[in-house]
Amino acid sequence: MLSVCNKADEWLAVHDQPCYSSQVGGKTGSGSSGSKRAHDTNASDSNSVGSSARPMGRDASKKKVKKKQLKEKELENLEKICQETEEANKLKKMEMFMKLSENEHLNDWSKKLLEKLNHKLFGN
Repeated sequence: MLSVCNKADEWLAVHDQPCYSSQVGGKTGSGSSGSKRAHDTNASDSNSVGSSARPMGRDASKKKVKKKQLKEKELENLEKICQETEEANKLKKMEMFMKLSENEHLNDWSKKLLEKLNHKLFGN
C-alpha cells in the first residue's frame, strides 16, 4: 500500500512538467514537433470537401494504370487462346467429317456422328 501512495505523491510532483501534459486541447509544449497542418484547422476546413479521402498519389495512380493494362493484355491473350482453340476444334471436326464422309459403309453410330458434324459445321 505504501508504494501506491509514493507513486501518487511522485505524480503530483511531476504532473505539471510539459513532457507529462496532454496535447489533446491544442498546442502545448515547445511546438517544434508535429505537423503544421494539425494546427491550421481553419485554413484547411475551407478547402476540404466533407470527410473525403486524400487523392491518389502519383506512384499509386501509375501502379493502378499499369495493373489495368496488364489485366487488359491478359484478357486479350486469353481471348486469342480461346479463338485458336475453337479453330483447332473446328479443324478436327472437319477432318473427322471428311474421314466419315469418304467411308461408304457406316454403322448407325457413325451415321449419327456424321449428321451431328454436318449440322455443327454447316448448319444443315
